[in-house]
Amino acid sequence: MAGGRGRRLSPSKPLLRVCGRRLIDWVYDLAEEFGSVVVATCPGHPVDRLKVDKIYTSGAGYEEDVVKAVRTVGFPALVLPADVPFLPKEIVFSLISGCKTEVCTLKAGGKFLGVSYWRGDKLELYSQVEVEREITNVNSWYDLHLARVQCRKLVLEGCKGGV
Repeated sequence: MAGGRGRRLSPSKPLLRVCGRRLIDWVYDLAEEFGSVVVATCPGHPVDRLKVDKIYTSGAGYEEDVVKAVRTVGFPALVLPADVPFLPKEIVFSLISGCKTEVCTLKAGGKFLGVSYWRGDKLELYSQVEVEREITNVNSWYDLHLARVQCRKLVLEGCKGGV
């Protein structure tokens, strides 16, 4: 999902950089590990210029756009918003393996991230899969700053481990 209005940060949020990479690239690479990737966006959104497979939603709101997107691509469908750059693969596996209903939403560290797994579209058969871990979710300029700080820590830890 990469087509929001960006009222809290910027409509170009998916294209902002963390660790020298666009936010959307972090999520796109993760998504490729689970299957084919289709980016949901709105016509004319800055993400629309990317040379990726995409579908268009109305931009009416995240929930409405997610439903439109998953019904368009079919089931099962994994929904990953473009603003969770460091989402670990094992957390996504936890969501998929822990999903026992038609629609499951990830709750990490007590917060919803917009990450969901859809086995069908019976919205009344919904559940949450909760993990006790904080996940970086870039929704504001402060969150972007924190993600960049987290990136520097990850780089430093990688350097120490390699010495």
